[in-house]
Amino acid sequence: MAVRRRTPATGIAALAGLAVAVLALVFVLTLTVHDEQAQAASARSHRGSLQAFLLAGAPDSFADLQAHAASIGVVYPTYFDCSPVGGAIIGEANPQITAYTRAHHLKVMPRFNCQDGEAVHTILTDPTTRRRVLSGLVRIAKNPAYAGLNLDLENDGVGGRAALTSFVTDLAAQLHLRHKQLSVDVVGVTADDLRHSTAFYDDQALSAVADTVFVVAWGTHWAGSLAGPIGDLQFVDGVATYIASLPNARKFVLGVPMYGLDWPNGGGPANMATAYQYSGVTALAHARHATPIHDAASDEMRFSYASNGVSHQVWYLDARAVSDRLRIGRAHGLAVGVWRLGAEDQKLWASSAVAG
Repeated sequence: MAVRRRTPATGIAALAGLAVAVLALVFVLTLTVHDEQAQAASARSHRGSLQAFLLAGAPDSFADLQAHAASIGVVYPTYFDCSPVGGAIIGEANPQITAYTRAHHLKVMPRFNCQDGEAVHTILTDPTTRRRVLSGLVRIAKNPAYAGLNLDLENDGVGGRAALTSFVTDLAAQLHLRHKQLSVDVVGVTADDLRHSTAFYDDQALSAVADTVFVVAWGTHWAGSLAGPIGDLQFVDGVATYIASLPNARKFVLGVPMYGLDWPNGGGPANMATAYQYSGVTALAHARHATPIHDAASDEMRFSYASNGVSHQVWYLDARAVSDRLRIGRAHGLAVGVWRLGAEDQKLWASSAVAG
């Protein structure tokens, strides 16, 4: 059989075609690498920057976001709640807030909040309600402006532990099919104690299916408790140590409060506290001629005053206290976040703890 010889021109053309193909392949690979690097950088940025809840109904919260957007990576706007009767999704998005966050390339995860224990139990255990709420949350998450959802279900108790894990597992699966993410809020603990109501949250199981677990690292004293530190430093460190020891530690966010509580008559169920943002607390101290002091044991600020014969105790966190807690989270390799953007101590934003 005669061998057909390739002419020089044909060989050159083939080589040229091969060169084009190689260059095209290199270009595609370069784009892929750059895209992967960009995605990784974005993930690092969102993880390293502060994560923050935004109270959609409070103008100071949106103003605070606008003032400090460069320091924030993830925003959880409080758009949606549950109906106390039946647990139906209620509420609506704020288009102005959503447009701003999107224009500034912030990761937006609207919060669905349900703190009524009976409503939460209905959502988790009644098949019809469960199915309706799941489909409603998926519809919300499909908004192109959202990266996914933040789920805040509270006060069902240890009996709802398995049902919550099942609900989160199903919701995460449906969101992931649509390339959306799920963030879940849990109460901070220093150990998984099935004897306590906080065992409603199975941190290890939830972190296995959700993309982010936002840990409320406060509540040593609350509005209905006796007066005292809101989230003393030793407790916060214990929470951080615990969640950093779990298999999916990289998914946890150590949450820090930025508010204060004013208890009359020492507090307790009959003497509920009034909540204040930092600016409100400092205005109160000024009006009552009180001198705030730093409580070294808890690393919080406190003062006392009397009004109409009633004694009051006030505890709150200033920029130093918030920064100290953010540093604890970062020292344990955790992402960090705050409740909530608003009239907090503005000195916080100059702290190195914010940027990481």
